[in-house]
Amino acid sequence: MKNCRLPALVLSACLVLGSFAGCNTGKEPQDSSAGSSEAVTTDTSATASSSDTEKTSETNEPSKDTEPSKDTEASKDTEPSKDTEPTNVETDKIIFDADSQTYANTFMTNFVEQWFFFDSAKGKFDVKDAKVEDVLNFAFMHLKINSYKDLKGETKGECSFATMTFDKARDVIGKYMMYVLTEEACQGLPVPPDKYEDPHTPYFGPWYEDGKIWFETGDGESYTNIAIVDYAKAHEDGNMSLIFTVYAIDFDVFNNLTEDQIKAYYKLSPEKAAADKTLIKRGVGIANVSVGQSGKYFLNSYEVDVSIGD
Repeated sequence: MKNCRLPALVLSACLVLGSFAGCNTGKEPQDSSAGSSEAVTTDTSATASSSDTEKTSETNEPSKDTEPSKDTEASKDTEPSKDTEPTNVETDKIIFDADSQTYANTFMTNFVEQWFFFDSAKGKFDVKDAKVEDVLNFAFMHLKINSYKDLKGETKGECSFATMTFDKARDVIGKYMMYVLTEEACQGLPVPPDKYEDPHTPYFGPWYEDGKIWFETGDGESYTNIAIVDYAKAHEDGNMSLIFTVYAIDFDVFNNLTEDQIKAYYKLSPEKAAADKTLIKRGVGIANVSVGQSGKYFLNSYEVDVSIGD
């Protein structure tokens, strides 16, 4: 299969025609910025730097006394620039330039960082038959990792919860998926319990009450997974497939990284990621995305195989 590089304007024109064909409800989700997680460095001699809207380049060895920020949603959002479209030529394998590589890596990291559907019985996710619980779990975990301030601690009886408003959940889901969340669907969920059962309820949410989505609280986890997009393929319907590799940042390294050093990982090319000794391969995946007129991605389907990690 030949590699190719398509001019951004040509690819954008062909992708826009079918960009919203996969929407679960037939409505176009909010075309706001996509991409929220960040990464580190492949080269221990380089220095990381970053802004609030762009991922940084490779960094030097992680600092030993700085903890990464866990509440970085605003700084992690990356707007695809006009040059963020994959560059083209005339074959079926699209290789990304630097800006589009960062955007694609960041977009997919929002899913793999929370182990989205890694352990699903089906092994894959599709918005066409997604359950409301699935998309709400994505929104909750996304906020927990990237913007904890948007969650509110609540108690009900003897139980403790973290809640997000329906509006916030709808906005997060519409930002990353071709799925429009409705309050009617949320109202079909059970109300949150006010006491711990014996045996305890085997799931942590979601529940719905008072215009809010409720999840049982739980802390202490670390989220070190990142996605590096190897290449893309354009389809006749205007959608695009992203073929990616899932890596985990070495846990000891991760715990000593600054926010900027974490962000730098999201700029890595496939070749640099594969050579980075601080990254551990977890598996591979493929995602089908629609591409908005601005160049932003919206997930249609997603599948990850973590049985082949090194």
